[in-house]
Amino acid sequence: MTNCVQLKAGLRAGLHLACIVSGLGLSTIAMAQAPMSLSDVVADALQNSTDVARLDRDLALRLADAIEAETRSNPEVEVVARISDKGEGAGLELEVSQPLRFSDFTLRPLYAAAIRQTATVEQEAGLFDLVNRVTELYLAHWAAQSREAMARKAAEEATTITDRIERIRREQTLPTVQFNVFVPEALRRREEATLHAADRAVLEARLAFETGGDGRAFLSTASAPSPLPPLERILAFAADRDFGARLARARITVNEARLSVAEKDRLPLISPRLNYDIEPGGVDRVWGIGVAVEVPLWDRNGAEVARAQAALQQARLHLAQLNSGAREALVVGLYRQVALLDARATAYNTRIVPAYRKTYQDIRVVYDQGQTDLLDLWQVQASLLDAEEDAIATVIDALTARVALERAIGGKIEQVN
Repeated sequence: MTNCVQLKAGLRAGLHLACIVSGLGLSTIAMAQAPMSLSDVVADALQNSTDVARLDRDLALRLADAIEAETRSNPEVEVVARISDKGEGAGLELEVSQPLRFSDFTLRPLYAAAIRQTATVEQEAGLFDLVNRVTELYLAHWAAQSREAMARKAAEEATTITDRIERIRREQTLPTVQFNVFVPEALRRREEATLHAADRAVLEARLAFETGGDGRAFLSTASAPSPLPPLERILAFAADRDFGARLARARITVNEARLSVAEKDRLPLISPRLNYDIEPGGVDRVWGIGVAVEVPLWDRNGAEVARAQAALQQARLHLAQLNSGAREALVVGLYRQVALLDARATAYNTRIVPAYRKTYQDIRVVYDQGQTDLLDLWQVQASLLDAEEDAIATVIDALTARVALERAIGGKIEQVN
């Protein structure tokens, strides 16, 4: 279980790029809610998830298979008491035998070691998949939280503008407006916030299911972005750590050992024997050494040989497919996608959204001076909100693409040296 503990510690990772969005002013929903980082959620999942219990059970079963594979048959002892009808007293016959398979000598220990190695890689792959699932749920929660905050902020802004319009009407400092589009805008944005709050509630429940939590509301947080390493290092990491290739290689090894054991066990079972005989009367004592050999009239191991051959062929074909260049092409494509989406998210959050925000602030000043109408102000605000929504989407797209890349390379980007 040491490997499992080490993996749980090594798979904790933070969000990337999301700190860029802090400039959008979307980080607060309700300060009474406790903040939880991605590493906290992952730690809870690795501690409490039913998937971890299932993986631990599967590992225990595979380790039991390894013990069973390398355990030899127990020796047999036969004791016979003999009494002579001629009144010569009692005698004793003692025989000890040890049934042996030809695979017991070298092959079965290797087979057991291969089973243990494969079981370890399978558990690591299962835990890694759990971490990625939890990460995707956490990203979705952060997106819903950010969109809810954005909608509430827009509703507050529309209410503020409405109050400003009413004050203008009362003071008659500017021409009276005939309509106020910000009244329904505030209503609509509040309902949008409710919808995103509902999405958060569902995601909090799903995360609670994965982590063994109580489903209470929490604040997801963002951490500093992690720069992409060079593609060459990503490819080298994937070649060594990709779970698909590692599992294929481990399954080839275990099925090669399984096939060797099955073929060797086609040979007859042998049972070396040691015999000790005391004749009635106790005068003669006889030692004997022999061997019993099974008569192989039928091939009782043919089915196991066929199963091992089929499993070995499947594992070899899988590894050949992974080594055909498809895996490298997938990693290259995902790497390019992450790089492009990172650049797009950066552009939205450092240039596009700030430009829209400045334009909105400028037109607010112009409107307060009576130099533009309400409809122009509303249109500019709508464009700003659309840009802020797109900014959130770009960050989520970039983060989701990183998760896909990490799945393909078999580890977190932070682990790439």
